[in-house]
Amino acid sequence: MPPRTITAFVSLILVVSIAASARGQASISVTGSVSDQASAPIAGAQISLYSLDRILQTKSDSLGRFKFDAVPIGKYEFEILAQGFKRFIKPNVLVTDLMRLAIPDKSTDLTTVMQIGPAGSARDIVAVAELAAVGDCGPSDSVTYGPRKTREADALAGIVIGRFPKMAVPGATLQLFDKAGALIAQQQTNERGEFQFKQTAPGRYHILFQHPGYWNMDFGEFWVARENQTYITLQALQLGKIVVCQ
Repeated sequence: MPPRTITAFVSLILVVSIAASARGQASISVTGSVSDQASAPIAGAQISLYSLDRILQTKSDSLGRFKFDAVPIGKYEFEILAQGFKRFIKPNVLVTDLMRLAIPDKSTDLTTVMQIGPAGSARDIVAVAELAAVGDCGPSDSVTYGPRKTREADALAGIVIGRFPKMAVPGATLQLFDKAGALIAQQQTNERGEFQFKQTAPGRYHILFQHPGYWNMDFGEFWVARENQTYITLQALQLGKIVVCQ
């Protein structure tokens, strides 16, 4: 008998509303909710809107609701990350002035099905010399999007830290690839494990990490936008070690 597929329904309702600002310009808010198959709210889900101009992020509250205030008009990629669920992405979400629509009061309704995600990701091990400490099965790496202080500021920077023990990883090679898989640039971490890619064009990228003393790693997809600085914290695992998840 074939294994049963376990899925959970996540209901996403995107509502765009218009409010007049002091200058008479439209201020657009985007709201919605996230719930499971039993209509129970999913709290703490990370909700993101990505575009070449900006990156906006928030989290769902205890009732599964979320809200973005004053979203500029444009086309965005809509993403939801929730613990225990596979990532959900909806491209080409258009945030626009409802007054321009044929039916002004009509809301955009986004409904989809998300599959339960695995607790952790498997890693192929050739030889194990030492067992690293027990840790969380969730992602150890992180990416944050802050406002870019000046137009000339680095769009993409970050740090590589050894996972066990936690220490800077100097001399690591980082290759930057675009969404089509083309190699864009290559950098090495300095003595503090830091790196930066200058003059990175807005778009979607991923990074390949290589170091003689560590497992090769492919850092997951992230964005670079004109108004934000993308900062990546990548945790590397030494050769001969594995992580046992709780």
